[in-house]
Amino acid sequence: MLEQLKKNKQLWLNCLSIFIVGVGLIFIYYILKNLGLITNQIHTFILLIRPVIIAFGIAYVLNRPMIYIEKKLKDLSRKIFKKELASGASRGFTILLLFILVVGSIYVLFNSIIPPIMKNLRLLLESLPMFQESMNYYIKELGPYVESFINQQQIDQISNFITNLLSAIGTQILQLGTGVITNVTGFAISTLTTIILSIYFLKDKEILINSVDKGAQALLSPRLLKRMKQLLHDLDVVFGGFLIAQLIAAILAGVFSTLILLVIRHPFAILVGLVTGVTNVIPYIGPILGALLGCVLGLFSSLNLAILSLILLTIYQQLDANVIQPKLLSNSVGLNPVWVLIAILIGGHYLGMVGMIVSIPSAALAQIYLTRRYHRLKNQQKI
Repeated sequence: MLEQLKKNKQLWLNCLSIFIVGVGLIFIYYILKNLGLITNQIHTFILLIRPVIIAFGIAYVLNRPMIYIEKKLKDLSRKIFKKELASGASRGFTILLLFILVVGSIYVLFNSIIPPIMKNLRLLLESLPMFQESMNYYIKELGPYVESFINQQQIDQISNFITNLLSAIGTQILQLGTGVITNVTGFAISTLTTIILSIYFLKDKEILINSVDKGAQALLSPRLLKRMKQLLHDLDVVFGGFLIAQLIAAILAGVFSTLILLVIRHPFAILVGLVTGVTNVIPYIGPILGALLGCVLGLFSSLNLAILSLILLTIYQQLDANVIQPKLLSNSVGLNPVWVLIAILIGGHYLGMVGMIVSIPSAALAQIYLTRRYHRLKNQQKI
């Protein structure tokens, strides 16, 4: 009798397993069948909460400057008034000062950088019809040096490809700027919502963190909660440092590239500098793209200017890739410059551009956890 019950119990367990697998397969089939609808709903939800995501990103970026300014305000208050500002007052003054600086920077950007860039783009689009003629002229000038490895048909294909690419990029950027101005009402409402949310994130940071902590305590075990807090702390330290280092490196790359091209009177100096700065987030690749763009756009003026631009920007690219970026990143994430370069090479080899970007914070996190494990094992006298 007992044996029969055991067999029946095993039979019931088998039936239950088959039932669970069947329900799982039906669920997966339903998801795959309605994948388009689910994707659209997710996309709609992301668009809905986009101001919240952007506001959180802004607050995260401004958090460290806020902490620094608030500390300085409290120190100044102690020196002048012999007492410390109240937490609410110091936080309010800090946020006000921070947003004045941000708005002032945006104002300077739009009035001193955006107009020259738009001018560069219009000049680029107006000059595109002459680009192929210029290419043919330069090829004739170079003569036998070029004809030995490239023919006229290939030259025409290359020039057509570059012309179409530059035309598409320039048109898209101009249309983007025009679209922002045209949809100014929606843009203003979205921007205002984002700014208000980011102010609240900064002002009530401690309250929000405390609320999330209480919710996590109710849902997670103490051990898991402790590990999650440690992971989030490590991510904040590594990613925050990486973000600041990349921002500084991008600004330096954009400014120095622009200055180099202004010195040699490149007509598209500001545009090339902007592209170099923005793409500098991709180690190695970004500065190379800037150098190539400087060379191509230099062809609109003269072959000598194109070659000189390529040489000078390549020299800076080597300095940036092998000295400036590794030094900044090593100081910010705690990795030796050698490990920074190795991480970039490995990440780029296996995951391309994305790998280059995520390899440094990933290597920094790995170093943190390996160091902790080493000290823990050493304290336990296991090594």
